[in-house]
Amino acid sequence: MKKFVAFTLVLALAVFAAAALAACWQDKYETAKPSLAASDGWRLTYSDEFKDYSSIEEVYEKTAWSSVEHGPRRSGHWCDQTVELDTDEGAVVVRSYLAEDHECDVCPEEGLFSGGIWTRGTFTQAFGYFEATVKVPVGSGIWSAFWLQNNGTGKIGNKGEDGTEIDIYESSFVEKNRTKTGNALHYDAYSAPWYHYGDHVADVGYDLYDGQYHTYSLLWTPEYYVFYVDGQPVWATDYAGVSKVPECMMLTVEADPGNIGPYGQKLGEFENREDGGNDFYIKSVKVWQNSDYEQYIRSEDDFTDKRDIYERNAVIGGVCGGVVLAALIAGVSVAVYKRKKAKANK
Repeated sequence: MKKFVAFTLVLALAVFAAAALAACWQDKYETAKPSLAASDGWRLTYSDEFKDYSSIEEVYEKTAWSSVEHGPRRSGHWCDQTVELDTDEGAVVVRSYLAEDHECDVCPEEGLFSGGIWTRGTFTQAFGYFEATVKVPVGSGIWSAFWLQNNGTGKIGNKGEDGTEIDIYESSFVEKNRTKTGNALHYDAYSAPWYHYGDHVADVGYDLYDGQYHTYSLLWTPEYYVFYVDGQPVWATDYAGVSKVPECMMLTVEADPGNIGPYGQKLGEFENREDGGNDFYIKSVKVWQNSDYEQYIRSEDDFTDKRDIYERNAVIGGVCGGVVLAALIAGVSVAVYKRKKAKANK
């Protein structure tokens, strides 16, 4: 009985501690959705309602969007042929499918194909309020995302200030956790030992894979980030020092069937679907800037990639560590030898 009571108390304390930790960000930051009013310094800097276009070619011609970089991506390929404009839906749609007769100058004939759109080279912004209204795919083996990135993400040594991959949302929860969404921040390239990331999973309390449109947003200030789903804050953080350089927008689908996806979620096996369940619909994207933030914007050129310095220090540290270890081993060996010799002389 005593053990049961003790276990119950420990469990209750753990739950209380977890709840307190989860609430921490809500107390630390101002998380209410901003007014976006001109009187508060806000102005609209980018806006696309895709119902205003008649083809994907017109979207590419008249907006900042283009197809993401063509080529291998995880277990599949990103291909511009997967991106279309659904005029009935009034949305850009990214389709994901298995094919054995894919015709493309870049991709193989057989494989799993998906893709997305981005504003790389055409529109970037540091700080502000970013939002996309989308209908996420509900098929297994894939996930969609709305994210920001720039070249500085690959630099090392400045934490996240020179460029952070900001995942405004990732939809890898369709298999078991359909009321949840994930947010993440990545900086210092993508390879060990320098790479770092911080992430968060929020439960919004309703099905985000219900075949309806939901709006995913980010408030990016010079001091912290706030992430929203349908206008409600789900996480806030200043992890890694907040990116200060302009970044482009990306709306993509990635495929990695049978593996563990973002936030430790099982992705399941991918299958072609006739019901459109693998399709990612993008209804609109809007961005605002606040005049108070602009003085803090910095250029990528303001930051130096410290990879060479870090790698040189790592080599020197490794050599020094090896010398110290060798000296310790030698010292121990000498001590053991002397003990044995002393015993033999007795």
